Amino acid sequence: MQKTAPQNRLLSEILLSLSVLALLLAYTYAYIFKAPYSGFYFNPADGQIVEIYQDRANALRLGDVIEQIGPVSWDDYYNNARQGFFENARKGQIIEITLMRDNQELTIPWEFPGFNWPEFRARAFNIWWLSFIFWFFGMVTQLFMRPKDLRWFLLISVNYLTAFWLINGTLSASHIWGSSLLLHAMTWLSLPVYLHLHWIFPKPLTRTPAWLWVIIYLTGFSLAAGETVGLLPRTLYFLGFLLILVGSIVLLALHYIRQPAERRTIGLLAAAIGTAVIPSIVVGIVGALGKFPQIGPLALLALPVMPGAYFFVINRRQLQGMETRTNRLVSIYTFLILLGTFLFLLVTPALLLPIAFEWLVLLAVAIALLTSFISIRFFPAFQAFMEQRFLGIRLPYQNLQEAYSSRIITSTSLDSLRKLLEEEILPSLLVRQFGFLQIENHTPRAILAAGVDEGPLLENYDFSSLLSSAEMYRPPHPWDETHPYSWMRLILPLKVGNTVIGFWLFGRRDPDDLYAQAEIPILRSLANQTAIALSNLLQTERLRAMYQANVNRYEEERLDLALDLHDSILNQLAVLMMNLDTPNPSTKFQEAYDGLTQRLREIVSDLRPPMLNYGLEPAIRELADNLMERTQDALPIHVDIQTDGSRYPLKTELHLFRIVQEACENSLRHARAGTLTISGRLSSGEVDLSLQDDGIGFDAGGNLQLDILIANKHFGLAGMIERAAIIGAEVRIDSRPDEGTATQLTWKSDQG
Repeated sequence: MQKTAPQNRLLSEILLSLSVLALLLAYTYAYIFKAPYSGFYFNPADGQIVEIYQDRANALRLGDVIEQIGPVSWDDYYNNARQGFFENARKGQIIEITLMRDNQELTIPWEFPGFNWPEFRARAFNIWWLSFIFWFFGMVTQLFMRPKDLRWFLLISVNYLTAFWLINGTLSASHIWGSSLLLHAMTWLSLPVYLHLHWIFPKPLTRTPAWLWVIIYLTGFSLAAGETVGLLPRTLYFLGFLLILVGSIVLLALHYIRQPAERRTIGLLAAAIGTAVIPSIVVGIVGALGKFPQIGPLALLALPVMPGAYFFVINRRQLQGMETRTNRLVSIYTFLILLGTFLFLLVTPALLLPIAFEWLVLLAVAIALLTSFISIRFFPAFQAFMEQRFLGIRLPYQNLQEAYSSRIITSTSLDSLRKLLEEEILPSLLVRQFGFLQIENHTPRAILAAGVDEGPLLENYDFSSLLSSAEMYRPPHPWDETHPYSWMRLILPLKVGNTVIGFWLFGRRDPDDLYAQAEIPILRSLANQTAIALSNLLQTERLRAMYQANVNRYEEERLDLALDLHDSILNQLAVLMMNLDTPNPSTKFQEAYDGLTQRLREIVSDLRPPMLNYGLEPAIRELADNLMERTQDALPIHVDIQTDGSRYPLKTELHLFRIVQEACENSLRHARAGTLTISGRLSSGEVDLSLQDDGIGFDAGGNLQLDILIANKHFGLAGMIERAAIIGAEVRIDSRPDEGTATQLTWKSDQG
């Protein structure tokens, strides 16, 4: 009994899909066989003849405007959607056609040709088959898309309504089987469905009351009903079509603006729509400029990209292991469409000219060679662009291990490793959730994580259990969602030699969270490379922490020494001076005493600038004065610092001062600068300073990483970078030979 309801639902879905298909086939039959073969085609909007299939001694000409055919006037035809031309006409029957030509009314006897091959080919090679493409995507969505939610229902409705709209559009000029009325009604029925789909797709813009959508749907149904009984103006449905088009574009633009996380999806849809319509636009322009080329209808092959893009975006997670193949199919199909459009523009001028057969053969060979060259030369780059820009795949899967090996050596910190994994490696594997656990003395430490909070990474882990279940796919159902293992799908140990230094934990993955057994060796190889890099980075972090601790200890020792010199030695010298046996010491003694105390004060000032007791800005001004005095004003230093008197933590002020001091010393000793300007702003919780000199500069080249600076013996710059790291500041240095050096120092309080 439990299976009865799902089986009945599936049967009803199949019957619905087959019913839509039956209607499409019926109207296709009517279009191909029931619609009169008149020998010409006219624009149903204004009666102008746009195509002639049977040349009757120039009886009709392109551009003629129909006034009446037989007993049916143009007004009767235009105002009555059930009235058609050539009804019950027989082959060979002479029917008078009244038309306007060059502002003159003419009546021409027209022999009704009946079925003829030129007109049949024109009908067969038309857009009616697109209705079956939309039906196909609607059927596949109906039967296979999960979950069956509102998006599922709306996407099915959009595809089926569009399919029925297209087939009635091809038949509407003949007014057979109410096709014109149905075309207009389908437009109004489609309007609320299209707007509703684009309101909630990819994600709802905002919550809307149900009654509002009820009103919108009732309005659409009422207008559709008005069309079927002829209460509305014949051209009003164009407004409905315009609202569908403009409304969908506006809603997608709102999604793009208000939902940054969905911009890749919106970009994919925009690219798909452009790919679908560009060939038709190109063919239309070429046709307007000259003779419509016979291969022009091939442009219609691009139109299925639109429903295909919506289906692909919504159903990506249901593609299972076919997603890689589907991604490639999308890239190949799009490339072929764009390549065909390019070749069409290239060869159309030649096809429109009378060319000898030999030249046509030569042209065909040249086109084949050009096509091969373009495909070989540009398709890999195009596929990489599609995968990176729209599908989120940054690196080719087949070269992932080699690419990772070449990139991982450039990761000099945990942040750079995280960025490499998050932005390039894992998106190429479609992995959206992962975590790294470092194990040290059986204690876990979460060092990298994406898509998962660090808390669950540290809770209740049995490491022996992690090892026992490593390198095996873990389906989601065995564990309850509250269990700490529930989010994991694959566990890989990170080993250096035989030592396990941690675990790489994989979670959510598009499209189905599946890690195939054949992929695990590749992931294990990536884990081995990561383990070595991680071990080196952790060792580097430890060394850096030791270095930073030494810097802090060094500053504390300097402070202690400065206090000792100031409070002890200088005071003792003052006491010694007051207790001299002679009240008037010799001039040489006084000069030596003054020189000694002055030098001690300079040493104390260098060890701990006294003006730092009053703030960073006074200390920097004193530093500038001392440097100009030391160089006898050979290096003018201009200080322009705006401050509101804010103070910062003691160590922060000290390290900021040391960074400024080192930058000034570099300008003084190495840059051979003519002027130095120190400017910026000191405000509550924020420091922004700039140092600019006009010296000889150097080739910074962006190589301001610690190991590179030390290797190039830029120890002063390395010290600046490390001091900035200690307090969470940032130092940016921009320098080029003969263009001076600009140093930017910024710091923000964690509580600011």
